[in-house]
Amino acid sequence: MREFKSILVPIDGSAHSEHALQQAKYIAGLSNAALTILYVIDLNTAVTAFERLSMNTYIPDDIDAQGKEVLEKAKGIIGDLPNTDYELRVGDPAKIILSYSKDKNMDLIVMGSRGLGAIKQIIMGSVSQYLATHAECPVLVVR
Repeated sequence: MREFKSILVPIDGSAHSEHALQQAKYIAGLSNAALTILYVIDLNTAVTAFERLSMNTYIPDDIDAQGKEVLEKAKGIIGDLPNTDYELRVGDPAKIILSYSKDKNMDLIVMGSRGLGAIKQIIMGSVSQYLATHAECPVLVVR
């Protein structure tokens, strides 16, 4: 049986990601694992292509504040669980999460399912599906 010492929980502010947080908190409590809560600002959905060209590396305050708000809500769910870190990144969520999990040698990824419809999922794919296929550690997808 694999031992979990580090758990990554990518969140997006949805109800599914809140369920994933609760599940990860439970697993971390049982295994004394360190938790990392990760919110990725996806500029592709947050701003238009024209705005991205003119922004260079600048992140508008309202988008940054939204990310911080999601992380603050996560802190409320996690409570005072020790060994919990909160991270904010910018980029393609699937690639950032995968890269982060590999760089930090995570033992488990716990994430919410977005519940995309069948057609949309075939065309776009989903972050959870991408990670389940490409991650080097187990991925628990919570609905």
